[in-house]
Amino acid sequence: MLPLDRLPIARKRLADKPLALQGLLVADFTRFLAGPWCTQTLADFGAEVIKVENPGIGDETRTFMPPSAAGQSPYFLGLNRNKKSIALDLRIPAGRSVARELIAKADVLVENFAPGVMERFGLDYDAMKEINPRLIYCSISGWGADSAFADQPGFDSVFQAESGFASLTGDPDRLPMRTGTPIIDITASMNATAAVLAALAARDRLGIGQHVEVCLFDTAVTLLAYFGMNYLASGKDFVRQGNTAPVATPIGMFECGDGRAIYVSCSTQRSWEKLANAVLGRPDLAAHPNYATHQDRNEHQAELMELLGAIFRTAPRDEWMKRSRHEKVPIGAVRSVAEAFDSPTALERQIANRIEHPSGALVPNVASPFRLGETPVADPVAAPALGEHRDAMLRGLLGLDDDRIAMLESEGAFGGQPG
Repeated sequence: MLPLDRLPIARKRLADKPLALQGLLVADFTRFLAGPWCTQTLADFGAEVIKVENPGIGDETRTFMPPSAAGQSPYFLGLNRNKKSIALDLRIPAGRSVARELIAKADVLVENFAPGVMERFGLDYDAMKEINPRLIYCSISGWGADSAFADQPGFDSVFQAESGFASLTGDPDRLPMRTGTPIIDITASMNATAAVLAALAARDRLGIGQHVEVCLFDTAVTLLAYFGMNYLASGKDFVRQGNTAPVATPIGMFECGDGRAIYVSCSTQRSWEKLANAVLGRPDLAAHPNYATHQDRNEHQAELMELLGAIFRTAPRDEWMKRSRHEKVPIGAVRSVAEAFDSPTALERQIANRIEHPSGALVPNVASPFRLGETPVADPVAAPALGEHRDAMLRGLLGLDDDRIAMLESEGAFGGQPG
């Protein structure tokens, strides 16, 4: 395990550098993964993100995974950086009243409740555009609000299965496999972020807000990419190929002499020739008629992969990595998560660092992947405690006085029994 004290303190941005979304307010009604990843990205870009959570328990992911960082769930910490938290009971009129006041001031609202839930709270787009016509209202759902399955539950792995995405992953003689990370959730959140930014740009030009919708099913189908297009063009379904690829050979994973593995991705003629001639020291392979061209190698894929497997087992992984780096051949070391964070590249780029938690402790953080020269991402602040920013938001943002706050509290707006 990489000790926490080996992680650097997160770098600070230059004080004179503005943030890309500075001055924008986001009302965050999301939980789990797809929604919070989207709003975390907006927060990293400099928006003020107010996360609205259930009183008492908050976002369900606060209890996911064993707490291991300042008593909080790593899952929650990894999805809610740079946000502020308020707990509102949306079942109570007083709680909904505060939510409406927040939304009236917001530039963006993001929600990922099941279709119809925000409408039952009176917080749907049609209602909110009446009080805030410039609002960008983003809904993230599983099946889509206009789908026949709109009221059905669904999580990432369900959509990997339903979309055909899982059918592309795994060995041909076994059942399909889901990916290790929830790639559909993550990509849907990226799609939502892109759609929100596009809607903000449109608002700058046209002066209007709009409703933005992203669903996991559509996202999963579009992630089929050229596999989907190939089916539509040819009518031929894809047969999964494990670690190999249908477009080029050699692409795949090989065990080395020390039992560790590498991944080879020679998708161009030039990279294949450099692999055979310089890395493997086998010019006879590059010249062999069975392996001379893309088509030749694809037609003789099984025999070539077996032959390469025997060669790679003759030397340890580091030797193959040294040779491939010298020749700029696309080969990667197959690492565990622990090995990846402890790799020279990760340490050099400080992709993992430490930031301060509201408890005062330092907690690990995976840095934002975005590098913007003139509008860098915000300095990372750890995910908030539940309701941590209630009073600051009510007084500073909404301008409520002590009497109004006390009345809202007595009415159960922030949890507990009214009265």
